[in-house]
Amino acid sequence: MSKELVNQWYNKISNVERNLPLLLVDGYAYTPQMAYDEVNNGSALGAKLQALIESGRFGTSSLEEVAIAKVRVRQILQSKPQDKILFATMSNKTFTPAQLLAEIESGTQIGEQWVQSEISRMTALVRVR
Repeated sequence: MSKELVNQWYNKISNVERNLPLLLVDGYAYTPQMAYDEVNNGSALGAKLQALIESGRFGTSSLEEVAIAKVRVRQILQSKPQDKILFATMSNKTFTPAQLLAEIESGTQIGEQWVQSEISRMTALVRVR
């Protein structure tokens, strides 16, 4: 993939997504904005980030993918009004953002569903062409 293709990838990502962590290299999370800047600067880090984008991955292991998904979900949930219902189950159980975050941190079935959903979303993002 060339810089032009990375630029095309970046330009197809929504503005909101550009500033959420998406790529994990050497234990650090990078946003699409940071990846775009590093690739265009021609840095060694940019080459690693570009390789992830080329491969359609955002981490190098499933544990890293879960970790970055949790960071993203945490940031998204913390940006929502904390006193509003954000999610309801078929059994009419409702959750505020803070309650969903607690579910994720506790590793409950609902929390794991949110993390897996975010991983699916992240996979789609890195595969945008």
